[in-house]
Amino acid sequence: MTHLSAQLLDPKTRFDLFLSQLYAEGMNLVPSLGIAVPPELEALRAVLGWCGEAIGARSERLTMQGFRMPGQTTIDADLQEAWQANNFDAESVLVHDDAMTFRHSFVVVGANDDDPEAPPLSTVESPLNMTASWDVRRREVSAAYQTYLDVDPASETFNRQMSVLHTRDATIDLVLGDKGWEIVDRNDHGMGFVPVVMFANRPTPTNRYGRSEIAASWRNTQDRAARAVVRSEIAAEFFASMKLWILGVNKSAFENADGSMASAWETFTGRLSTLEADKYGNLPTIIFQQGQDPAGLIKFIDHERQVFSGNSRVPLDYLGMVSDGNPTSADAISKGDFRLKKCAERLSVQFGDDWEEWARITLKMWDYDADTRPNGKYVDEAKQLESEWGKFGIPTPSADTVNVTTQIAAKMIAPDDDDALAECGWTPVQRRRIAAARTRYASTAGVDSALEGLKPQQPPQQPLDGEQPAALLALQQSRDGAPST
Repeated sequence: MTHLSAQLLDPKTRFDLFLSQLYAEGMNLVPSLGIAVPPELEALRAVLGWCGEAIGARSERLTMQGFRMPGQTTIDADLQEAWQANNFDAESVLVHDDAMTFRHSFVVVGANDDDPEAPPLSTVESPLNMTASWDVRRREVSAAYQTYLDVDPASETFNRQMSVLHTRDATIDLVLGDKGWEIVDRNDHGMGFVPVVMFANRPTPTNRYGRSEIAASWRNTQDRAARAVVRSEIAAEFFASMKLWILGVNKSAFENADGSMASAWETFTGRLSTLEADKYGNLPTIIFQQGQDPAGLIKFIDHERQVFSGNSRVPLDYLGMVSDGNPTSADAISKGDFRLKKCAERLSVQFGDDWEEWARITLKMWDYDADTRPNGKYVDEAKQLESEWGKFGIPTPSADTVNVTTQIAAKMIAPDDDDALAECGWTPVQRRRIAAARTRYASTAGVDSALEGLKPQQPPQQPLDGEQPAALLALQQSRDGAPST
């Protein structure tokens, strides 16, 4: 516990975490270079959200849709129930965003004391108040430590510092007292694993805790662009505005009736058109000097956008640079989106593995008998379960439908295959409704066919008189004058 506590409260680690958060929110302080900015305007800051936009562009494409067991063609119902019970449709976004921003995040799985037969309760925890140790050989958390301030007024430990230590065989709750940490509860569950999942972003063999998606190149580019925005703001106030020079005017022309000097705005709006000639008949000379063109600063900011786009794999239009020319073709859009799509796919592999670990822990704790072994929720099959994600690229429903129907026509896949609907972009809930509708249609079609077979056979209908061969022959013979037979 001492080691984990020191790891969580390490000043350098916490500084890095908070700095990453500031960059994601665009609130990091960017000092000027001390050249173009006057000391009086040093506090002027530009807020750019490029880092946060790049994180959001990845997060928007990471949509977990469920889990599949080996041999199953549809989403597992039990795990979908646990997913929905913990509101992970919404809270999984918190997990992904924190992991990409801070380098990792956590999900803690706990027993549901109110209803033991219900799915276990899972909570999303921030790396700002939780840390863990990692077992490289087992590829799992070996211990986890969490600390927080109890803000529940109904709690006996309200407004006191709490800590939780998770080990493979026990969960220990502590409270900070006058003499240090005191144990207030201990659960010796004996499960043999830590009910905590760490979602590491881009881990390496030497750093299993991951690294922030906000790379140094992102930060440096955003800082340079922010300084350029500040310079453009100052230029707009001092250099880009039009200058006015008045020659041959007496000072008294700019005085009010009480002898005080008129303000610059009053002079510009109300005095220039009323200036009179001097005693020699010479009219004042007014010189207008155009301000500095801000195009140079704008081009520099656009250049930084391009640099950031290349580093972050985010298309330029995500950063506000939209072409005024001909509309971009569909192929060009797909090509420009390719790197971001592959980035999201790679993140889904890493995060998907962590969500699968969450699913296995959930199944173990859902129906766990401490006297024997985990039972009831096919824990053995869960070793090979797979996570299913939504589309990672730009949706192209029309093209996807043509692709799927072509494969069905070639008998590569069955018409009622669940994967065919998934490829067309239907969600698991929609696919279940479609499957139910197909079942209803097939059953009603079978009943209609059976009822049709029970109807009595109808005698063949006589054709119309004009279509009967005998009537046509008699009509022709009457026209020819021959007797009919």
